[in-house]
Amino acid sequence: MAQLLSHLSVALAPYLGRRRWHVAYSGGLDSRVLLHLVWLMRQRAFAAGESFPEVCAVHVNHQLQSGADAWAGQCQAICSQYNIPFECHRVTIQGSRQGIESLARTARYEVFEAVVEHDDAMLLAHHQDDQAETFLLRLMRGAGVAGLAAMPAARNLGRGELFRPMLNLSRAELEAYAEEHRLEWIEDPSNGNTQYRRNFLRHHVMPVLAERWPNYRNSIAAAAELQAEASELLGSYLSAEVKNITTDGALDLNALRGIEPIRQRALLRHFIFTQFGQRIDRAQSYELAEQFLASSGDSQPVFSLAGGITLRAFKGRLYCDESPANKTFDSGLVLNWDTGHACHIEGLGQLSAQAGGRFAPKGELTVRFRRGGERCRLAGHGHSKSLKKLLQEWGIPPWQRDRLPLIYCGDEIAAIADMAICEGYQLPDGEAGIQLQWVWSR
Repeated sequence: MAQLLSHLSVALAPYLGRRRWHVAYSGGLDSRVLLHLVWLMRQRAFAAGESFPEVCAVHVNHQLQSGADAWAGQCQAICSQYNIPFECHRVTIQGSRQGIESLARTARYEVFEAVVEHDDAMLLAHHQDDQAETFLLRLMRGAGVAGLAAMPAARNLGRGELFRPMLNLSRAELEAYAEEHRLEWIEDPSNGNTQYRRNFLRHHVMPVLAERWPNYRNSIAAAAELQAEASELLGSYLSAEVKNITTDGALDLNALRGIEPIRQRALLRHFIFTQFGQRIDRAQSYELAEQFLASSGDSQPVFSLAGGITLRAFKGRLYCDESPANKTFDSGLVLNWDTGHACHIEGLGQLSAQAGGRFAPKGELTVRFRRGGERCRLAGHGHSKSLKKLLQEWGIPPWQRDRLPLIYCGDEIAAIADMAICEGYQLPDGEAGIQLQWVWSR
């Protein structure tokens, strides 16, 4: 079936300039065909004296089946025949039967994101049948337009990009190709377990659909593409509106209160998505609107999401915080800092310096954090004030006050993040010093 090779060559043409292709290789039919097609593409390129990206196979051993280690060995043997480097990553999955699919998927994508580097592409073997199943699974969960867009052909993945070159091919086409080329693949016995939702669709729902609508795959794929277009268009409108009511990463709740509820919920969902890439469901959006928009302006509600993300309200603004509400910060942390390099503080943010400001450090610098009782005199001010009072006056949210970096020269506070310079450390107008910049982690 030369048309499959031709199809893949066209689909992957835009990626030929990438440094490396990682092929997600489980050993099953789909990834076995993808690996063979990529190998053929490489063989043809080398025969023609053309350059080709580095190719490596990435296998994730979920350790969920007794034969999992043997499967990894078989995959490695195939890759050795093709002279393709092989990486096996063992992951541990713990969870209920109904949740195991999601946990395994999360673990896989964490591996994929970790291995791709800048200018790399991760190739996945999802096909048209997978797309139809994903669409129906999300439909049964009550997904909106973004969810019903199903799997995108391409998206960012860590420092690289994920691409599904076979998304327009059916499983039947891949089976025919494998038989023609006498490819051997691994059959996971769990694929027949209809306790898993995807397997139930595959074995009990899809055959019935095919009897009445033989072209259902194409129809579902077309519907998913329309949902993807609608999601992209809606996202562009919401992004512009969110940008207009967001300052320093915080959403203006007072501005939200003046619009109709349906837009309130849409903007809340989109704000969280733009901050952390996490989509909340319909029920959560209603609950958020109730907590953050129906409450008084003086209240400070807190709402926890998956992944340790906490939503907090303060002075009429909504903040997204990646630090769990019950996690305390070690205020005793002390970091030596050379302003020639950025100071990355794990879980908090990054402090950097560049020429052009008015900060003039003296001696060795350290970065510390508020412990309580600190006082400083701001440049140009006649008297010192407690740091606590200053942070209150500046409207710094309470949960950020202990995590705001303080720049010390010796044992004296010289600057408060990039917000203020203390007396004795600020140059007069016209003299070139250092410009500090503090960026919270997102």
